[in-house]
Amino acid sequence: MATTILTVCTGNICRSPVLARLLTARTDGTVQVSSAGIRARADEPIESHMASLLQSRGLDSGQFIARQLTPEMIRGATVIITMTRAQRSAVVRAVPEAVRRTFTLLELAHVLSTSPGPRSATDDATRWARVPELVSLERLNHSAWNRTLDIEDPYGRGDKAFRRVFERIWSATNTVCGVLGTGRQPWLLSTPEPRSGAQPLAQPRHSSHLSRLWPS
Repeated sequence: MATTILTVCTGNICRSPVLARLLTARTDGTVQVSSAGIRARADEPIESHMASLLQSRGLDSGQFIARQLTPEMIRGATVIITMTRAQRSAVVRAVPEAVRRTFTLLELAHVLSTSPGPRSATDDATRWARVPELVSLERLNHSAWNRTLDIEDPYGRGDKAFRRVFERIWSATNTVCGVLGTGRQPWLLSTPEPRSGAQPLAQPRHSSHLSRLWPS
């Protein structure tokens, strides 16, 4: 069975498609990444502010239409990543057996930040397939921690809100992919504008930057 990552937010035009594009850029092609919304604005493109932020990091924001989350999507996903705890609860209510493979993005980043990761894995499909087990083990070390696990919805708000949300998703993605040792490095980090042709690879950056994920 293919290893699949499903990212989930509310409308599927801001947060979840950004995370899906970032994960696609950070994996080696052996993982299938898609997104959906709890109350999707079906058939709409990525919101214009988020599209611009993706493009500023060298990522294509086109060829996307929002879609409604379904139980079939949940059942078929290896890992489900939501933006908020309420969305995580909605996923689990729809498909209770998904509880052990559904996480908020900030929960996933925080718990994995103390994990050595599946370093013996040879491809990203294997690494991501082991995420539910890794998180289950590492959660034992986090029974008492109390952090904000939600990434706010910027829809209908100003530029600062969109940029803040984008950077939180960006930082958390770098933490998760750094721990897992994904096949591609974050070559987008210092690219102000997309260029034609192949993009140069940046040096690996696997530090957690956890202080950027949660406000003090």
